[in-house]
Amino acid sequence: MAAPEDRSLDKLIRGSEELIRDLEATGGVHDKEGTLPAAVTDLLGTQAAVPLDSYREPSSDGTVTIVVPRGEMLVQATFHPPTGDGQPLSLDAVREAIEAKGITYGVDWNAVKGCILTCNEERVDVTDAIVARGKKPVDERPPFLVLAEKLVVREKKDGPEGPRVDFKELSLFTLVRKDEVLATLEPKQDGEMGVSVLGAAAAFGKERVSFPRPGKNVARQDRTVVAACDGRFQLNANSFWVDEVLDILGNVDLRVGNIDFPGDVVIRGEIRDGFVVKAGKSILCSGCIGAARIECNGDLVTQQGIVGKEKAVILVGGGVEAKFLEGCALDAGGPIRVRTSVLNAKVHTKARLDMGDRGIIIGGIIKAQNGVSAEQIGTDRGPRTEIHCGIDFKVEQSLVWIRDRNIALAFKLREIEAKMKTGSRAREVLLPLHSRIKAAIHKLNESARAMVTGLDRNEQAEVSVRGFVYPGTYLEICHISHFITSPKRFVTFRLDKARGKIAEGKWEKVTKPSPGQMAGKP
Repeated sequence: MAAPEDRSLDKLIRGSEELIRDLEATGGVHDKEGTLPAAVTDLLGTQAAVPLDSYREPSSDGTVTIVVPRGEMLVQATFHPPTGDGQPLSLDAVREAIEAKGITYGVDWNAVKGCILTCNEERVDVTDAIVARGKKPVDERPPFLVLAEKLVVREKKDGPEGPRVDFKELSLFTLVRKDEVLATLEPKQDGEMGVSVLGAAAAFGKERVSFPRPGKNVARQDRTVVAACDGRFQLNANSFWVDEVLDILGNVDLRVGNIDFPGDVVIRGEIRDGFVVKAGKSILCSGCIGAARIECNGDLVTQQGIVGKEKAVILVGGGVEAKFLEGCALDAGGPIRVRTSVLNAKVHTKARLDMGDRGIIIGGIIKAQNGVSAEQIGTDRGPRTEIHCGIDFKVEQSLVWIRDRNIALAFKLREIEAKMKTGSRAREVLLPLHSRIKAAIHKLNESARAMVTGLDRNEQAEVSVRGFVYPGTYLEICHISHFITSPKRFVTFRLDKARGKIAEGKWEKVTKPSPGQMAGKP
């Protein structure tokens, strides 16, 4: 087998032989040096000799082309390099060309010199170079309002990308506080004359600025426009304003997000599970309230009811009206009116709980300072129902809180005292803490003693049942308890303070609560 070197050598030889054969075909190979094949000699003999000078580049001097546009504000030039033995482009030549065009203002001589240098040294065209600029006129502009940036582009909460983002916190609404700056007045801008590159004056115009005008619930302060109240900022092409009422046209869901509004909130749909709605005033909800958290300082009105699924927490400063309550924890400062049913709910009010004509209470714990009225309480085989009246549940909650803190502090105090007995060093370190805990316990006890006097607020509270109250129901008025052991009908329960018991009487129609009772006063 032939080696690689032998194969390459054979290839070279064959290529050379083919080349020789081609030469022989055109006239043969000549042994004498300097001789040409006959065919080539005959061809050259028929053509005239061309002088070498004809192959030289023609000579031309460097030039510049200048164009003055119609607006006479921006002049561009093209610089052409010299060719052959031509003269390079000079600054004087460019100056003459500029003057010939009548250009007298705004010439950028540094740019001109740079273009000339590049053109001459690199022998390339320099195109569309700006060599002169006029002074543009400044239009006169009237004063106008500029909205705050956060109101034009609604802020988005920063957060990590992906499923960790809490979409419930992404709200559609822009909320503002009273005296917050909504817009700033930009002053009038005077017009300024301009100058063209030919030295002619250029007149200024008058700019028209369109901007939204202030609407309701806003006020002017010096050079700013501020919110006249807390509320929702609203904006359209013609105006901006602040709404004291937040009107949700659908459900409170992922489209809307959680709500925290300083005024009244109107919800035309439902409040879905897991969402939070807070209002500085009242809340009106057309649909059902699910397992949500609701907080408002005013009243809560739902045309349907609350389906809490044992998770809903409702904190209301005023009164509550609903069709039904189920599986929720409701605290209200004013009266509660429920048309049909309260099922397995924890209901607290500083006023009364009044059920509708056929309203029933089954299961749960009811604490109503000024009493309860219902068609039915409990069932013959249903869950235990507790009714507590006459006490201020807020005071009771505070006392429970104090009790729990006292217990925790007492255990900690015992632990510290045991540690202090182990040595003088531990005693020295722990003695200040020991004194602080004892002082805290004493302060809590003093607070509890002051609160106890306000715990029983209404000894006239009563539980009125138009239909049946069933066995298993627990009643308590001002801490006097009473168990229902047999079905009772058309009955009213009142406190007999002299005998220290709950007395049963004939059912009587309950009169409408007075303003003082609605406010939580006896």
